[in-house]
Amino acid sequence: MARPEKVAQVEAVKTAFSESKSVVLVDFTGLNVESITDLRRQCREAGVDFKVVKNTLAKLGIDGSGAEGLTGQFEGPTAIVAHDTEHVGAKVIAKFAGEHEDKPAFKAGFVDGALLDLAQVTALSKLPSKEELLAQLLGVIQGPGNGLVACLQGPLRNLMSVLDQIKDQKS
Repeated sequence: MARPEKVAQVEAVKTAFSESKSVVLVDFTGLNVESITDLRRQCREAGVDFKVVKNTLAKLGIDGSGAEGLTGQFEGPTAIVAHDTEHVGAKVIAKFAGEHEDKPAFKAGFVDGALLDLAQVTALSKLPSKEELLAQLLGVIQGPGNGLVACLQGPLRNLMSVLDQIKDQKS
């Protein structure tokens, strides 16, 4: 590979670690070309950046990014999955892995300047999205109000039922 191409790949790794909120490293061993192409398509549709870079170039790219602790994770086939939110990249990979015999596998992650191990990345992939959390919060907020309205409507509903029964008896 020519030197300018290597420099471009190192810069791409630096950009991924500096501009993305989350970066997840995955081992894509065991996936064929068709599966990797499908994974890349799903990542592209979700706005996730999926890069496969030589490990030595990736190690050079993370120097000075605060993610130097991930250097040991760049062994074997490793892909860099980056996104502007904390969990979208991990969710896309987890969904794909669920459909393809748990491949690719998470290695580690880097979110908002913090290194994540395998268990933390897996937990991150299971978090609901911001919209889902807001919907759950709205449901919790509306619950007591709905209960109060139903409680207040009960006696009125019973009174109407009694009046209907009296009307039916008189007619």
